[in-house]
Amino acid sequence: MRRFPTLVVGLLVVGVFVSDAHARRQDGARGSRNMELAGHLALGGMQSTQSPSAGFEALGRGTGHVVLDQEAGRPFVFVAREHADGSQVVAISLADPSSPRVVGSWDPAGRNLGDLTLFRHGSRHYLAVTHDQGMSVREVSDPDEGQFDAAAEIGPPRAYHHVFAYRHSNGRSYLLVTGGDAIDAFDIDRLLSGSTDPVASYALPEDVPNVDYGYHSMTAQWHADSETDRLYAAGAGGYYVFDITDPSDPELLTQVSSAAVQIGHAVSATPDGTHLVAAAGYRTAPIRIFDLRPAFEGVVPRVRVAAGAWTADWRNRSENHELRWPFVFTASMDDGLQVFNMMNPFEPYTVGYYHTWDGPRASLSNEKTERNGAWDVDVRNHDGLIAVTDVNTGLWLFYMEAFEGWDGRGWGFANVSTVQDWDNGPTQSVRW
Repeated sequence: MRRFPTLVVGLLVVGVFVSDAHARRQDGARGSRNMELAGHLALGGMQSTQSPSAGFEALGRGTGHVVLDQEAGRPFVFVAREHADGSQVVAISLADPSSPRVVGSWDPAGRNLGDLTLFRHGSRHYLAVTHDQGMSVREVSDPDEGQFDAAAEIGPPRAYHHVFAYRHSNGRSYLLVTGGDAIDAFDIDRLLSGSTDPVASYALPEDVPNVDYGYHSMTAQWHADSETDRLYAAGAGGYYVFDITDPSDPELLTQVSSAAVQIGHAVSATPDGTHLVAAAGYRTAPIRIFDLRPAFEGVVPRVRVAAGAWTADWRNRSENHELRWPFVFTASMDDGLQVFNMMNPFEPYTVGYYHTWDGPRASLSNEKTERNGAWDVDVRNHDGLIAVTDVNTGLWLFYMEAFEGWDGRGWGFANVSTVQDWDNGPTQSVRW
């Protein structure tokens, strides 16, 4: 953080004045006072005037996943959309965040778009998107020119829904991809050279009784204390931590097997790798925080009980999240953008919110109303810009008071998060 002492004071103040996460403020405002709305762009999702139960299936999922370009000189964001005529990835300029502007779009080979990720190879910039026909990679070095040149295509029989780009300590970069089976690892250099075969594939370490599923999502992160690359995966049976310093020979370090989680949905690790922030993906599940240290220290064979949990409203789901310790930014569907502080993992608390969806609330008895509201979230590290996509209302941009960006070294950690250092790799992310 650029002003670390000031930020700590801000944290204390925020924790005092934010009210209940699911409630509107008394003055009728949609967000907490520390959340500044920077910009909004409607992208043709479901209309709030329609009945969710009647109109959702016809219109498709609406606005989906989002990824911010993290380089200071590239003010762009990319958003996936599903609409009645097909699927589309939209490139948006944020040169003026108060007036986000669509600069181009392209239609991937498949439908049912999944995740998006950006990566850099040399001086060129690329975007990968998963879908029901596999994965498409386009060059996006000049999105302002509307150029999205095809770079790689992985087609049937593969169907993917989650992708993560990782800069490995061995100097190479990988796309980690899954579609409910094993995690496939593609060497980016080889992929852009025409090879569509994964260099490694990570299956579940053991079969899970009565569950015919593999992995749902994953992240990878440098672990500075042990100088290893670690893979954090969510899937059947819960959550898994692997050492992938040798990508071809993964080692299971520990796993989280909670009785409340049949299939892990999303997972993030704190910068020091001691805690997991995990979502379960079912409607009433809170976001759980697991302490991994007892397993790493040999006290228990695996982790089974959460140290803490957070929810904006137990009736509503938290779909996706981004961790910038001590903050967790969540796309919480009906409850919009929610931010909680997990500095004390036993007592996480809400520090900010904004309701991006103000239409009919979801009903516990009607599954067709589940897909309303904030779907995905991303955070730009160099200045703290928060991007949220809402299925119904499009793209939203925010700044949170006292959060001016994130660098783990300002907190005494290595500077590791979902954002990659494409120039230097993870081993240069040492503490100050």
